[in-house]
Amino acid sequence: MQGFGAFPSDDPRFPIGVAVSGGADSLCLAWLLRRWRRAVRAFVVDHGLREGSAAEAALTASRLEALDIPVSVLRIQALDGTRRLQETARAARYQILAEACAAHGILDLALGHHAGDQAETFLMRKAHGSTPYGLASMALSRETPHLRYLRPLLSIAPERLRATLQAHDIEWVEDPSNQKRCFERVRIRQDMDAAARCDRLVEAGIYGALRNRRSEAVARWLASIRLDPAGYAVMAALPDDPALLGQLWQMISGAAYPPSPSDLAGLVASPRAMTLSGGILYEAGRYGEGWILAREVAAIRAQSALCQGLWWDRRFKVRGAPTQPGLSVGALGPESRRYRHHPLPSRVLAALPALWRGGSVVGVPTLGEGVSRDWPGFEVAFEPAASLSNGSRWPEYRETVKT
Repeated sequence: MQGFGAFPSDDPRFPIGVAVSGGADSLCLAWLLRRWRRAVRAFVVDHGLREGSAAEAALTASRLEALDIPVSVLRIQALDGTRRLQETARAARYQILAEACAAHGILDLALGHHAGDQAETFLMRKAHGSTPYGLASMALSRETPHLRYLRPLLSIAPERLRATLQAHDIEWVEDPSNQKRCFERVRIRQDMDAAARCDRLVEAGIYGALRNRRSEAVARWLASIRLDPAGYAVMAALPDDPALLGQLWQMISGAAYPPSPSDLAGLVASPRAMTLSGGILYEAGRYGEGWILAREVAAIRAQSALCQGLWWDRRFKVRGAPTQPGLSVGALGPESRRYRHHPLPSRVLAALPALWRGGSVVGVPTLGEGVSRDWPGFEVAFEPAASLSNGSRWPEYRETVKT
């Protein structure tokens, strides 16, 4: 765990989380973490997709308790198991785990992915035509605004994990879906021997080193731009990397995905004013040298009722919302002409979140306008879905994979 940097003190107030499916890999990880420190909390997710899944979750919880590991069982209610099963289950699992970690004050969540999982991920991405960055496969550590995901076992073969549990008489659950060849990952796993697995990891490690170098370059470029709390960026020059420009574009626009790589490559080669995928790029003019990237106001959806936890336009988070009826949040739009005394570009002003009642603007929280002193703790802050530099690292497999 030293490779992940410093951790909080081993105190019940600062537990490290571990996701435990009940299988050998994650159960062994929980056992190893508990030998490393006392402040560990396990989370068992019951997807409710198989008969007996609740009983398996309860059994796994009892095994964790026997290892002196506090455990919470999390139950997902909304899966029907009919479409894109593995993808939807994965998304729901990560969401409920993130919510549970936040509730317990956990900043680091360990996952049981091992060397076999990494090799399978590499082959799947390669078969699907992934980019060089995608071929780096799973990150050793991945940071989000509120939680860091750790994969300490990515260089450990699954056979070693099972052998460890057997040596200590610890039983685990075997998921029958891991034998169903209708799943691509299962087919790859069953058809790959240990030697091929090591070869794939070496390949993935080459791309991991490439991605780590890119992350370092991203950090240097980010130091040269200005990202404003009003939700726009000022750049002296566009980055050389279209993928990086795509990340910035996704952040500013609030889009679920970045623009197409071909559009971005053309823009990097020949910078010009452009409206694309909910963002607008134009020359900075009197606001500085280079370019401004802002949200395209015409692409913003209709107003949303003001409520606690609202994530407006996938860019601004609402906290401490007042309980006044009839308030909604929407783009300032043409009403921005009333706020030209603020030193912001006109396009930025128009795309700011405003408080509306009926057809009239009653406040613009980002500008401190119209916010009542009777609303303590109320704020609307720029917190976009996408991030640019997050400290994630990919394994480079400079040492022999432990088989």
